[in-house]
Parts: sequence; C-alpha cells; structure tokens
Amino acid sequence: MPRIRFPLRFAALALLFACSSEKELTAEQKKTLVERYTETAQEYLRMGELDRAEGQTLKALALDPKNTKCKMIRGWTLQKRGKTEDILVAERIFREILDAGDYRATLGLAECLERKGVAFEEASEKIASGKRISEAPDPAARAGQLLAERDRAWNESIQRYEKTLTEHSDDVDALNGAMRVSALLGRLEDSVSYAGKLIAVIGPTREFWQKKVLSPEVTVDNEKLYRERVDHLLGLELATRIHASTVLHKLGRDEAAKTHLDGAIALDPERPELYSRRAEIEKSLGHPDQAIADLDQFLRRSTLTYDHPDVKRAWRLRKECEDAVRTAEAGRTSGTR
Repeated sequence: MPRIRFPLRFAALALLFACSSEKELTAEQKKTLVERYTETAQEYLRMGELDRAEGQTLKALALDPKNTKCKMIRGWTLQKRGKTEDILVAERIFREILDAGDYRATLGLAECLERKGVAFEEASEKIASGKRISEAPDPAARAGQLLAERDRAWNESIQRYEKTLTEHSDDVDALNGAMRVSALLGRLEDSVSYAGKLIAVIGPTREFWQKKVLSPEVTVDNEKLYRERVDHLLGLELATRIHASTVLHKLGRDEAAKTHLDGAIALDPERPELYSRRAEIEKSLGHPDQAIADLDQFLRRSTLTYDHPDVKRAWRLRKECEDAVRTAEAGRTSGTR
C-alpha cells in the first residue's frame, strides 16, 4: 500500500491545532488545515482506506462545516463502506449538496437510493419468510410496506441516474447504475439499451488506458494506476455483457444474447462459466452440437468438484444435447432412404 507523505508544514499546523486550547487558529491556518485534510481524505479514499478517509473529512468539517468538497468525499467514502447506516448518512449528505452544482452529488444519491432499495427488498424477504421477526402487528403488511419503500427508492434512483446522463451521457458509473436499476424495476429493454451504451463507452476508454500503459514515457507508479484502470474496465465490460445476455435471454432474444457471450469470451477465454452460459443459449437456438463443444470447454476449464451443482447441470445438459444430435442424425438418415 503506498504511503502518504505529509509535508512538515501540515504536521506543524496539525500539532498547533491539537495543542491550541488557549488560542484560536487564524483563518489562514484553518484554510490550510482543511485543504490538507481534504487532500489526504481524497488519497485515502482512492487507496480504499475508508475509515481513515472519513476520519480526515471529519477533521476538516470540524473546522469548516459547510465545505462541499469535503462533504462529497465523506459521502462517497460512506457509500463505498456500504453498511446500511453508512448509506443512510451518505444519502443525507448528497441531498445536502445537490444544489452545489457538482453532478457527482446526483450520481452519489442515485447509488445510495439503489442500495437502499436493495436493503428494503432483503428486509421484506426476511420478514415474509420468517427469518426476521417483525414487531409490526401484521408482518405480511410490513413486508408489503418495505416493498413499496423499495420501489420508491429505485424509482428515484433511476431518475437521478438519468438526470446525470442528461449532463454526462458517457459517464460509466451512471450508465452502469441505470442498467442495473432498470433491470431491478423490470424495465428490461431499457436495461439492455443502457448495457449497449455502456459497452460502447468502455471500449474506447479501455483502449485509451492500454495505450497509456504502453507509452515509453510512463512511470512505474503511473503504469500501475493505468493497469488498474484497464483491469477495472475489462471486468466491467465482462459483467455488462453477462448481464445483457441474461436479460436478452429472458426477453427471448437468444441470438443477441449469444453475441454478448461471444464478446465476453473474446475478452476472457479462460473463464469457465461463460462457456456453460453460451451452451444453454446454443441449445435454445437449436445448435446442440455447438452446445456440446462449449460444455466440453466448461468442463475442461472448471475447477469445481464433480458433485458441484453447476458441473452436474453441465453433464445433464450435455446428455440432452447428445440425445438431440442423435435424434437429428436419425431423422436425416431416415429421410434419405
């Protein structure tokens, strides 16, 4: 983990702030401390040191409670930490700074509402199944209320994502969020549309960072950062293509679903489950021989045990495809007589 180096000036000011009980800091000293706390919080957030990042924002906000930039960093820090209580605080923070003119507040609020809706759905399912005891006199009614809260959260979430996209149509996080929430709301065609737009943005962006990695002037630190971005975008495109193929299969558009799986396999040909997914699509399209080839690829690459449900399902599907191939061959043979 990279080490953050703090200038001596910051260390001296921090010591002054900690020890000053008799004398107030000057406005200039406060400004310098707030800037340094904010800068350090941003770096901690980038590194994934979320507790430290929030600690720095709290120090800055103690000196400047209205600092919008620091509130933004704290909101995203809480959002990434992801506990339900963190999401609720992050939602409040993003709502406070919506009018500050930074679209990232709208995007942050959209993500909070998305995750809040998921939490409502999970709570409803637990009450309905009896896994969670509800203090409400009518648990079934309470489960229904939670689902209504879920829908309200997701409907506002998609509105916030779409608002972000009206201003920044190529924002990867907004497209990704809109794709997810559309699917959660049952708007499957919209979800597929957002997936297509997201893939169209990811491709050139990934190529851009790949070129930066190969640049002869790239430093060691920058190369590491650029490779992380390339890997992130690669993983995101894979996930998007898998999502799109799943949704398209539900819509009965198996040719399009297969195209996305073809693209996913081109990106990561060693990933076993991609072949099993494509085999199911091939079988649906009436290509049992191609499905068998994909199932063999899955079984060859999979590290799962023989009794794993996915492996059992693959062997079962392979048997069905073999039967289909034999039936087709028998039909052709009898037709030539």
